[in-house]
Amino acid sequence: MISHIFIGCPSSGKSTLANYIINQNSNYQIVSTDKIREQLFEDENIQGDWQLIEAEIFKQIDYFIQLGKPIIYDATNAKRWWRISLLKRLAKYENVNWIGWYLKTPLNVCLEWNQKRERQVPDDVISNLYQSLRNFPPLSAEGFLAVYDIPFKEDKLDVNEFNDKLSKLNRVQVNRTNRTANSKVQFHPYSRLIDFDRLFHLLSLIIKYPNLGNLSESNPELIKEIFGDEIQFDCEIDEICGFLIKYYDKIYAQPEAIKEDLIWLETMGIINQKNYEPLPDIEIVNIDCLVTHPYSDIEPFTRLIKTIHFIIHHPLIWNKQNGCLQSLVQAMQQEKVININCGDSIRKDIEKVLKPFSILPDFTVKKGYFIGTGILSETELIKVFHLLEAQANSLSDPVALSVYDTFKNRLGDARIAHPESYPVRAIYNKNIVDLNNLPNSSLARKIDEVENAISSGELLELNRCLGSAEFNQNNSEDIIQNKQSYFLAYPLQIVFHNIGWYLGYECVDGVNKGLFRFERLDRLFLGNKKHKSRVIKQQVNALNKLQQLYQASGGIFLGNNVKWQREYLDKKQRSTAETTIELWFNDYIFKFISEGTNRFSIKQMKMSPRLHKSNETRAPFNLKKTGDNNFPNRFEVKLPLWSLDDIDLLRWIVGFGGQVKVINPPELIEKVKQMGEDIYLLY
Repeated sequence: MISHIFIGCPSSGKSTLANYIINQNSNYQIVSTDKIREQLFEDENIQGDWQLIEAEIFKQIDYFIQLGKPIIYDATNAKRWWRISLLKRLAKYENVNWIGWYLKTPLNVCLEWNQKRERQVPDDVISNLYQSLRNFPPLSAEGFLAVYDIPFKEDKLDVNEFNDKLSKLNRVQVNRTNRTANSKVQFHPYSRLIDFDRLFHLLSLIIKYPNLGNLSESNPELIKEIFGDEIQFDCEIDEICGFLIKYYDKIYAQPEAIKEDLIWLETMGIINQKNYEPLPDIEIVNIDCLVTHPYSDIEPFTRLIKTIHFIIHHPLIWNKQNGCLQSLVQAMQQEKVININCGDSIRKDIEKVLKPFSILPDFTVKKGYFIGTGILSETELIKVFHLLEAQANSLSDPVALSVYDTFKNRLGDARIAHPESYPVRAIYNKNIVDLNNLPNSSLARKIDEVENAISSGELLELNRCLGSAEFNQNNSEDIIQNKQSYFLAYPLQIVFHNIGWYLGYECVDGVNKGLFRFERLDRLFLGNKKHKSRVIKQQVNALNKLQQLYQASGGIFLGNNVKWQREYLDKKQRSTAETTIELWFNDYIFKFISEGTNRFSIKQMKMSPRLHKSNETRAPFNLKKTGDNNFPNRFEVKLPLWSLDDIDLLRWIVGFGGQVKVINPPELIEKVKQMGEDIYLLY
């Protein structure tokens, strides 16, 4: 007895096809999920308890089969695991053969027809089911005798295809018998569709959750986020099964099979492989009477596994002339991973398997393929680790330290790098503040909160810790009172500068409204939540201004004058807010000065030629010599007015002692003279 299972989105025309069949043969009985909902809940719009609906589905199917009546099962059946589960339960009816009818109605038509229905399905539900069918179209290997398309032609379903296909069914059965008897297909451990799908769903989850199997211990917050209530898994395999059920279906949650899958993936070098090695031969197995899927034969399956294996160990291979696919194919051919002329096959592998199973990202890649977060080769990964190691240990960055510890442990667990490897690089700038001695309220202990506020454009209420230091020559009562008051600011960026971590921010209230500043994180603490934020475009614009002021100043000090900052940011008014500093150096010190071509912006800085290149004229070595025998070397830098109060700039100049002479501006001459006299008077 032949019975039919419809496969298609809501509003794809399944009822139209059912009526067409009934009009030709009234012996058919329709089992419809919509009608069952109406029967159980008196309204087909009510989704209801699926277990009740499912029980009624099989009750009706069994009833009609016992009467010898062929069946039309009218439901979406849009997910492969739904169809496999259904057909496994229907397999007990040995005298019934099931044909799948895939309605190829375009998505836009389904959405249009849905609007004309009394019971409308949300558009996103239709879109998701449509995509599921595109990713995993029905196959005979799911348990069907055959699967046929009902095409959409001339603005309607071509239901006449039903009779045409049905008339050729006997020939299909004969052909399948002949193919099975004379098959040249070489089977492998995943030639069965259920095993193939389980393997790739498992791999997809491992890619998405790299520590899968140990997340209950390493990331219990994630487990709670995914599963909701508190849940306990007995072992690693139990956790993996839980994820397979949550994301896909219980038909894939087979503990013993998953253990074998993990061993197989490791043997193939897909997981837990330290170095890139050629793929071992895949075992050939004997399977009797198997309805095959497109990758049941060992040749396409091996090519597929080799492609995954190669991309894991060679991410983002890209040549501008060839594009992504051809670059990958050529690289695999050069390594003798694949034969020549495999390009079209690999393209189909990507379209039919690697993207639908989320092995590759679902967006269009432009500069090479990669899997999961594997965007670096092993060598590159180790280099990044050492750079992070240098920063985390030297700069006392609590966030970097946390990431570093995780990174270090995982590299060790993955046997990619020894956890106690030799530190080839280091950064010897260091944070002068011991984070362990700071109060819990200090911003330096709340880096995560500050980072979140920066990325979301959140307004913060800040204050300075009692007794914290500040370089400020103005000690008026207003300034002192202001230092002890809360103020509002938009945080813009966290910066490490010379000795510590600073917060760059924009003041939004009081006399400093609009002022950009940097202040050490350990000197600040948070006030009350303000529940106010601004759009990211405003945040980016403010950050650009902060960075422009920082680059122009040559240091972290941006002054305390809003008017000067605004004038400097305006190209037309900039000249009113800047000054030119001229220094003369003797030959001994000028050797050091002339090496520092990045101390200030090349657009702001000029100096006379280097001692060993007296005819040099290219920037910044394009000033004339001074003519002074003792201080023959001229240096000029154009800086914002507030830089004259920058303690770092003053220390830099005074640190050269009697080997530098300040020529301009007069204010700077007086400052340096006063500092010298103050020091002289001490001794």
